[in-house]
Amino acid sequence: MIHQLVYYSRNAVSGGDREMLTNMRDIVSASQRNNSRDGVTGFLIFDKTWFVQILEGERAKVVETYNRIGRDPRHTGATIINVRDVPDRLFPNWTMGGAMRTPEVQEVYLGHGIGGALDPAKLKSSQVIALALDLQAFEQAKRQPQRLVG
Repeated sequence: MIHQLVYYSRNAVSGGDREMLTNMRDIVSASQRNNSRDGVTGFLIFDKTWFVQILEGERAKVVETYNRIGRDPRHTGATIINVRDVPDRLFPNWTMGGAMRTPEVQEVYLGHGIGGALDPAKLKSSQVIALALDLQAFEQAKRQPQRLVG
């Protein structure tokens, strides 16, 4: 069984879009290094206000990762939405995938009924997971070479 933890926290990273993106790249890069070492996978959804994250792996490593995240000053008020054991990883290829909410992915959010501001306190873990899976699929489709139909 794989231990899965879904949580949200308030983004405390200051600055404009460029500074935000630079900080997010730093966070994702550090997460990828740590998670690769610890066998943790997952997905991070974020905007200027919130982080919403799914962590998957061995129970002790997931708890250790969540506790380390809780000490990071770039966010506050970490709140667990759900913790459960699942038969398989949903994000097996992502030591930490991530998607910043941008106009480019707005259609994905709308498809999940999120048109306005993201309010993770109102989301169930199943909604977070479905959104993350669709954002992951969107990112993967972007990376595929475009084929012309002729």
